[in-house]
Amino acid sequence: MKKILLIILCILLCKNTLYAETVYDDNYKENPNYLMGNKFLQNSQYSSAISEFKKAIRTNPNDTSSLIGLSNSYSMRAAYYNNTAKSTENAISDLKSALFFLKYFPDNNSSFASAQTILGMEKNLKALEGIQNKPISADDRDNSAKNERIKGEFAAAAYDYHQINSTPKYSFTANSALGDIYKIFNRPEKALIFYKKSLAVNPDSTDTHLKLARTYEQMNDFDSSLKEYDYALKTSSEREDILNSLERIWQKKVDEFPNDAEAHANLGVVFQKEKRYVEALSQYQKAEALNPSNLNTKINIGTLYQEQNKFDQAINTYDSILKVQPYNSKVLTFKAECLQKLNRNDEAIGLYKTALNLDPQNAQIKAQLFELLKNTMPTEQVLDFLYKNVQNSPMNADSYYEFAYELHKANKIDDAIVYYLETIKLNKNKIDAYINLSQAYRQKKNYEQAFQIISKAKNIAPENKQVIEQYNLISNEYSSNRYSAASNAFESGNYNQAIEQYKLINPPTADSLLGIAAAYQALENYNEAINFYKKALNLSPQNPDIPYYIASLYINLNDTVSAKPYIEQALNKNPNNKQAKEILNYINEKNTEEQLNNAVELYDNKKYNEAITLLSQVITANNKNATAYYYRALCYDALNNYKKAISDYKLTLKYAPEMVIAYYSLAVDYDSVSDFNSAKENYNKFIELNSEDSEYLEYAKQRVNELK
Repeated sequence: MKKILLIILCILLCKNTLYAETVYDDNYKENPNYLMGNKFLQNSQYSSAISEFKKAIRTNPNDTSSLIGLSNSYSMRAAYYNNTAKSTENAISDLKSALFFLKYFPDNNSSFASAQTILGMEKNLKALEGIQNKPISADDRDNSAKNERIKGEFAAAAYDYHQINSTPKYSFTANSALGDIYKIFNRPEKALIFYKKSLAVNPDSTDTHLKLARTYEQMNDFDSSLKEYDYALKTSSEREDILNSLERIWQKKVDEFPNDAEAHANLGVVFQKEKRYVEALSQYQKAEALNPSNLNTKINIGTLYQEQNKFDQAINTYDSILKVQPYNSKVLTFKAECLQKLNRNDEAIGLYKTALNLDPQNAQIKAQLFELLKNTMPTEQVLDFLYKNVQNSPMNADSYYEFAYELHKANKIDDAIVYYLETIKLNKNKIDAYINLSQAYRQKKNYEQAFQIISKAKNIAPENKQVIEQYNLISNEYSSNRYSAASNAFESGNYNQAIEQYKLINPPTADSLLGIAAAYQALENYNEAINFYKKALNLSPQNPDIPYYIASLYINLNDTVSAKPYIEQALNKNPNNKQAKEILNYINEKNTEEQLNNAVELYDNKKYNEAITLLSQVITANNKNATAYYYRALCYDALNNYKKAISDYKLTLKYAPEMVIAYYSLAVDYDSVSDFNSAKENYNKFIELNSEDSEYLEYAKQRVNELK
């Protein structure tokens, strides 16, 4: 019976409601998970349907019918989330999953969705994401993928990773993640594609090599798998797991091909790495019996004895090889190592030198020989050996570095500096040379050169811990040396020299800036001093003394307006600063005096209202200022506002009873408002306190007689 499958591929968004359009597929295969999934889908049990269809495609990833059912289920559940549950986030996740299984999961030659259908669904996804006019950034895609992965929505995560796997920033991680997800869905052939893309970005990724090895093994491509396992074994922390995999592969080969000498030898290598020495020797012996001419098997037997500290047996094995290949540098080196372990150092040195002559660029042989020489020869002979090595390798930075290092150890600092510099010329990225060169300059107390060299190293390797430690150490000493020189110059009165020394401290510190400011202050260059005090305050905002210094200099410049906020800041930080309090009082008095003078000038120019405004500000600042009250009263008098004038005259006398003239003005104002008793009383007070003749006194006496 022919079955017709609905595939819901195009979902249109209109006023937040999802609608579905259908097409058909006849490629159906009987599958119990598919049948159960289809039943759940027909009953609108979307989550259960998704679970069943996933089981079906894990069993058969190329089952188009189950892929259609899975896409349908995600699409319908997306419609439910958007229209009914009002969960846009879940709807977006399900649409991504549907698109993954439609667009990316099938093989290129077996896609069952038209390009038009996929474009329609992607358009709908964009509408839900709200990105019609602005694409989602790669960073957002990466975060979304990570969140989907954490929630177990691997298909939705894979869709996002596909959008960014060509972006340089995420090419490595996105392709690696896609490989993982395709493996979860039983698509190892697709996982390989993305693991390889990941390795193309970072060929040294041990973890990816290991994933690739396991994927090859899953696909029974053992040769490719072995290659990747061998690479991963060099640096991976999963050594035991890798060795188990290698043992499993080689044991299978031995079982299938018992006369394969190479298979026995490689199984022996695995056993040796697992320290199963008896079994390793057994496999080597079988390999040797099957192929006696393979010297590599003999070498493996020699290393097996050597690893067990059976040095005499190892030497005998190596000698049997050297009879056939007397110039095998690897075997000569292995034998030299055994001789060294037996303290037969002269023989070992001879073999190392022979091996090095055969392979002069071999850094390992060179290092082993050098270590042995250092332990057995006087320092001068070691230095002589290294000098000859430099002469023989004039373009080898490592040769120069080794020589410089040993010179440094021998406390031949000047010579060491020369060869460290040559090392850096040949290899500008040799960080150890920079570190040691800066240390050599430091030992000579040439802190400026030391600081310059370690600064270059910091620019090259800003994350290197040794560089950072050395930089901090030298930076502190360099600054300390500058501080000392600057301080001595300051104390000697050489203020310009002190300024130069302080300015050499880089980066500048609050202390160095304070030193510069103090030197400018001593030179009476107050503006520059203020400038550097302010810079110091930016670096040390909690220091209560700096704003005090700034305020003091502004006072010297007669700029009380600029001084006031800084002296207030100083008092906020240290309320007990008596000198700051005195300056603040001085500023307030100075400002009051200026305001009073300005008010009197306004009064003289008959600008009474403006004068009143200014006088009121003075009174607000100090409500006991008798002079301000007096002049404000005069202004009120001029405006015929006798009531307010009388009030201010009274306050004048309250805070300054010695201002006798206020009694006269008060009496006149009482006269003006026909309060004759009060007028007479104040005239009498004025007469009583005034001993000098004046027209005011004469008038006061006249009015008293008239008021009788």
